[in-house]
Amino acid sequence: MPDLHDRLERLRQAGRLQRRFGLKMAAELDPPAPKPPAASPLRDLRDLPGMEEVTSPAGRFLLRTLRFDLDHTQGQLRLGELLRLPVGSAALADAELVALDFEQAVFLDTETSGLVGGAGTIVFLTGVGRFEDGQYVVRQYFARDPAEEGAYLPHLYDLLNRARGVVSFNGKSFDLPLLRSRFILAGLPAPDLGLPHLDLLHPARRLWRSRLGACNFGHLEQRVLGHHRGADDVPSWLIPSLWLRFAAGANNVDDMARVLQHNLDDIVSMVPLACVVCRALSGIAAPHPADWLALGHIHLREGRLTEAEAAFRGALKDDLAPEQRFEAMLGLAAALKRMRRLAEAVRWWEQAIALDPARDPEPYIELAKYWEWEARDPTTALRHTQAALTLVEGWPRSYARSQWLTELEHRRLRLLAKLGAGTETL
Repeated sequence: MPDLHDRLERLRQAGRLQRRFGLKMAAELDPPAPKPPAASPLRDLRDLPGMEEVTSPAGRFLLRTLRFDLDHTQGQLRLGELLRLPVGSAALADAELVALDFEQAVFLDTETSGLVGGAGTIVFLTGVGRFEDGQYVVRQYFARDPAEEGAYLPHLYDLLNRARGVVSFNGKSFDLPLLRSRFILAGLPAPDLGLPHLDLLHPARRLWRSRLGACNFGHLEQRVLGHHRGADDVPSWLIPSLWLRFAAGANNVDDMARVLQHNLDDIVSMVPLACVVCRALSGIAAPHPADWLALGHIHLREGRLTEAEAAFRGALKDDLAPEQRFEAMLGLAAALKRMRRLAEAVRWWEQAIALDPARDPEPYIELAKYWEWEARDPTTALRHTQAALTLVEGWPRSYARSQWLTELEHRRLRLLAKLGAGTETL
């Protein structure tokens, strides 16, 4: 545990960095020590494979270019498998992506000096991947200090303006808005905002959150792609402090090489992740029963009822936990109801009740609606309404319970009136 003198010295160092670079830093007093360098430490980032120093009118920066064959395997998939999907495959994730062609898109990821916002956030590393001439080419634009960010931004701007689409992971909320502000500060217009943009975070959450829990990029790499990074991978939260030390003159070149590798892994892994997402959404591959269940909900929410029916039926064919089977039954019944296949929907609501009579009032209410309005049988409708009332009355007191009871009591009284029974119970 550092003593007070050490803490004060760290604060003074943070202040010197702030005055030198004009950065708003959330300086960590006790950052974890980086891993020890290898036996032969790297002397200069320019010695890395594919790295060159570029001189532009705005100054110098480092540009690393690496090329991967389409047969390159990242986890369980080859990079070229994404190009076998038809154009518009991503439209199942977002209807606006019907024109997204992965062969013409860029795969984008940035690393920054910290989440402090405003002019103080330096995008010191931007990785861009794209398919070119039968290969997957990754370019990494690296700023060794804040001034070099302004030197590489015009080059990055030209590359992005040639793209016809974007693939990212949380790029809609983070990477692109941040780059947009950096371009403006550098005197460059923002790239075309109308490009189709597949942000993999959102469909990944809808597909896998219920089964996997955490849907951060590293977790998805391991659980969905089967790709495990090396022991030298640097955690994302440590990257800003490592670069700030480097920009201030520290000789932590090996740390920056690890940061570049981390960014490279992100850019390469986005390709198979996009492939798995699009395959799952299209029903080509959903390896886990719970994925079929999530897929059914996605299609149902988007109004793709035929696809929703197929997904829920796919889930019910497999081994599911009782609560998931109940959920799949209700989802299938909802899709059938919206397709006006009411007799089939009734059978699934009844099966859900048989599976777990006390789980949810929804199947009772749906059956009450059917028997009241479709079958014109208020007696049966009242029986299902009363069953739902009994279930909800057993819940702990809450606002939701109160709302349910009000709605169900209103339905019960209406049905009694239809039966000519006044307000007497049966």
